[in-house]
Amino acid sequence: MASDCSRRGIRSLTYSPTVESLQAHKAPDWFRDAKFGIFIHWGPYSIPAFAPHAKTIVDAGDEKDGFAHTPYAAWYQNTMQFEDSPTAVYHRETYGADYSYDHFGDAFNEALEDWDPVSWARLFKASGARYVVLVTKHHDGFALWPSDVKNPNKENWHTSRDVVGELAEAVRAEGLKFGVYYSGGVDWTFKHERIESFAGFMTSIPGEAEGYIDYANAQYDELIDRYKPDYLWNDIAYPSAQSSYEILAKYYNTVPEGLTNDRWIAPDGQLPEGAFDKPEGLTGLLPPMPMVWDVRTPEYGMFDRMLPFLWETTRGMGHSFAYNRNETDADYISRDGIVSMLARSACFNGNVLLNVGPRGDTIIPPGQAARLEAVGAWLNVAGEGVQDTRPVQLPEREAGGLAIGATRGEGALYLHVFGVPEGKTLSLKLPEGTGEVTSVTQLGGEVRDWSASDGRLSVTVPAWADTAVQSLKLGGKV
Repeated sequence: MASDCSRRGIRSLTYSPTVESLQAHKAPDWFRDAKFGIFIHWGPYSIPAFAPHAKTIVDAGDEKDGFAHTPYAAWYQNTMQFEDSPTAVYHRETYGADYSYDHFGDAFNEALEDWDPVSWARLFKASGARYVVLVTKHHDGFALWPSDVKNPNKENWHTSRDVVGELAEAVRAEGLKFGVYYSGGVDWTFKHERIESFAGFMTSIPGEAEGYIDYANAQYDELIDRYKPDYLWNDIAYPSAQSSYEILAKYYNTVPEGLTNDRWIAPDGQLPEGAFDKPEGLTGLLPPMPMVWDVRTPEYGMFDRMLPFLWETTRGMGHSFAYNRNETDADYISRDGIVSMLARSACFNGNVLLNVGPRGDTIIPPGQAARLEAVGAWLNVAGEGVQDTRPVQLPEREAGGLAIGATRGEGALYLHVFGVPEGKTLSLKLPEGTGEVTSVTQLGGEVRDWSASDGRLSVTVPAWADTAVQSLKLGGKV
């Protein structure tokens, strides 16, 4: 009898825990179609919800000072170890110098009594996102599910409610995919040397000496067996290369349509040639490339051209992933900023994983929720040019002084202009091999006149759409 995968046209393979076998895996079409996912950073650090009001993770001129002033609120436990940092001062003044970070775990569990995962899932559905990735364990080691894997260093350091399972059920009920983030490379319950540089990431990875490899392996097994996540999103690194291969082989064999990211480098592993290269057109941070991965994950950055791999930009609504009480609505990325990210990513072979940082009282900040709803409204109008499409290479990168990109969906070619042209008429060169164009429409607007000849399109509109992206739909033999 044909396997379930074969009947649905999915390539059915049995993966072994070797580089050669795992490199045969490819990202599934659902991920390439989705374009938009929701990331969620939420844990004990959401109780103090404090980080300095800054705009970058580190100061390029002074890494130590940058880590002491990181805007990432999920790093509270590390940042409070810098004695004179704003976080340390806030902690002493608010809770007292002897107040343990562990108390925030208790407070988080108390707040969970009022948590409504269904309302979250409905908001994510309304945003137009197609998948949700939950942080199941961040660097503080706190697990968001009642794990049967005992932490030898901190008893009951996990949620009382099954946050992972309940959210998975809620988002899947809305027709969305569900993924899990796991901090494989850093766990401060096993080893916490204050991280004050990027090099410190690797030296702070706990390993066999701390009993961490077996622990992390067992937790990954539990996540895969219990929740069958559609996306396995590891962070920082992993303590053992061979263990990571065993985890991925099990995962790919368990979830044939799953995928993983590119944050699996290991202290005892090899790196491919060019692991630390920064491809042309990159902005933001890009993790070093491991031997096995499905998608690259630039952080607070993206690519401005098509490259021969899939990628997914990830960032917070503001300058922090987890909720930071010091950020205001003005710090959050605008609707147009998100819209621009979505269109640009689609044109250049990427996705957007936009983070939501709920407060410690389980509420998604109104400013963040409003942006999700606004993006959903835009996708209802222009989403056909973004989701369920594939990128198309254009012969020119600009038109009318603005950057442009293209996608192709079923029976249509979409041309995207990033910005608002000064004039009402725009001329641009069509992709090589474009056939007869029989119709041109503006998504979210009107077209007054158009012509297509000699490989160029000229289009005149009465007005451009009220958005940071202008999208034109071309029908015909395109």
